[in-house]
Amino acid sequence: MLRADLVFKGELLEKNEELSVEGIPYTFITYKVDQVIAGNYAEPTITLKYVGGTFANGNRLSATNTPDVIIGEQAILLVQKNSDTGCDLVECEHGRFLLDSGKIIAGNQSAIVVDDKGGVDYISHSAQLMGMHAASLEKSNLPQFVSHLKSLDKSTESLRKQTRVTVQNLDKNTPFKAYNVLTQSLKAPAVPKPGITQQQSFEAKGNSHDQWELEQLRKNGGNPVLSESYSGDKE
Repeated sequence: MLRADLVFKGELLEKNEELSVEGIPYTFITYKVDQVIAGNYAEPTITLKYVGGTFANGNRLSATNTPDVIIGEQAILLVQKNSDTGCDLVECEHGRFLLDSGKIIAGNQSAIVVDDKGGVDYISHSAQLMGMHAASLEKSNLPQFVSHLKSLDKSTESLRKQTRVTVQNLDKNTPFKAYNVLTQSLKAPAVPKPGITQQQSFEAKGNSHDQWELEQLRKNGGNPVLSESYSGDKE
């Protein structure tokens, strides 16, 4: 199932950092839209955002599973705007596919291969380094991957008409609020109600797009997945 409100192919033109009204840093990324694969979008560029950047005091905020984008990159992006998350991409980094000489590379550096029947397979980065599947990796499969995404969209067309929203271009100069689960996770964990474990209380606050954050909450015993890392010498 294609859980995206917009799928497009484009080139990253600009990358900026801005603070939410709560003072939480976000990164804004602007792409030139070369091809709309699914959804509706008519503007020549689109600006999206995700959690991460520099606080006013110089500290850095980083989150797991956020994209490490580079100006000039060519990518296919799956955008989801109908839920309140810290990233405008579907499952954040998992909704970004880089184009490398006509080949599709997933966010985890796995190469994507589409067979003649439209089936999709992933070749891990380690397997690529070992020289495995060399013949498959030499093939340019961009058209096949685009067709695969279109087929996923068409197979759930009736459902998508009910849930898909029109994606709006963002203005990085307009004040904005950080997403709900993020502001909750940056606070001290609430004491669970009797009969509810701490783990269950965290899970009750999130949705499918927050699983990467909730997993880290469980690992860290309640500490937020988003952590400040000092960027200079300690005083």
